Amino acid sequence: MDTNEKYFVSLISSYLNNEEPITPENNIDWNKIYDLSAIHNVAAIVGNQILKIKDNCPDAEILSKFKQQIGYTLIDADEKENTINFARTFLCENNIDFIFVKGAILRNYYPIKEFRTGSDIDIVIRNENFCTCEQLLRDNNCKVVNQGSKVFTLYINNQHIEFHNVANYDNPYFKDIFDMCSKTNTNEYLINNENHLIYVLCHIIKHFNSCGAGIKMFMDIDAIIRKIKDFDYDGFMNICKEINMETFAKASLSLCHYWFSTPVRCELDFEENSEFIKLFETEIINGGNFGFNSRNLGNYYVNKGASNSGKVNLATKIRALFILTFPPKKEMKNNYTYLNKAPYLLPLAWISRICTGAFKRSSHSKGTIKSIMKTGKESEQYIKLLKELNI
Repeated sequence: MDTNEKYFVSLISSYLNNEEPITPENNIDWNKIYDLSAIHNVAAIVGNQILKIKDNCPDAEILSKFKQQIGYTLIDADEKENTINFARTFLCENNIDFIFVKGAILRNYYPIKEFRTGSDIDIVIRNENFCTCEQLLRDNNCKVVNQGSKVFTLYINNQHIEFHNVANYDNPYFKDIFDMCSKTNTNEYLINNENHLIYVLCHIIKHFNSCGAGIKMFMDIDAIIRKIKDFDYDGFMNICKEINMETFAKASLSLCHYWFSTPVRCELDFEENSEFIKLFETEIINGGNFGFNSRNLGNYYVNKGASNSGKVNLATKIRALFILTFPPKKEMKNNYTYLNKAPYLLPLAWISRICTGAFKRSSHSKGTIKSIMKTGKESEQYIKLLKELNI
């Protein structure tokens, strides 16, 4: 990382540790700091820390930008709070069991909860309540903006709520998620912090297997670990080993210790593994919140088409184009729900997808194809990182 990126991380670390930020060097590029904050959706946190700096401060224009982002973030936080309360009340009134996961819960673990931003409010409900819940929300004049067999998205109070059924998990470890949660005196179930940490790690893996994961996801790791009293690291890693994510968990927790002084064991010597940490840091910092700042769908399909060698060549790109055109059945079921009852209609779904891509989304499809054909060395580096992380 360069000087600006290191200082960006240090500002976040000072926030997580409730410390005063270190005095910046004279050569800090505050526009770069602002851009990093924006692409990672942490401008309020970084701005809050910058306002505490006494020497070598940014100019008034940059400070104004950060103050504006703090204001926007506080407005968004208030809308999120209202939406969470609406969802909780609605589900309880309709006797629907539910679990809040990720941001709706983790925001409460941050030093200033209003500054923990997020794109969606995620709620898990039982399979048997999935369709009923959606219809009840529609009957309540709520706008369902995206519908699938495992998740539907509701838009209310300028916020997106994603309702997931229990079949929509990132790791089979959570296939019986309600059984591993404690029930309150309402319909709400609470996931304990250790399992929530595993949930977050599994979700980060999902994003890495797509286009990437930003610094905020690792901040969530830090926030959860600080909340756990007497964290049983060895027991936790035994679970991670059982579900085939031990390597990734050790690397991620070590990175959090290295970046944020997270109170957890650091098993990786980053001086001995300098090439790995450079690659790991670069992909997180450059990619932005979900990796899209440096990567795109073309990179995603090339990753899927790569062979065991990790080399990106013409054969890789042909495989990527094939996967783009003919995704596997599991992926197709998310967008063509009739395949759940009639899987033999998969060829028809592929034809429908091709027609949609060719006529309704032609410019998007052309962009993705061009991206696949242009992809090269950067994808090889990313594939190398995924292998190092064993994901």
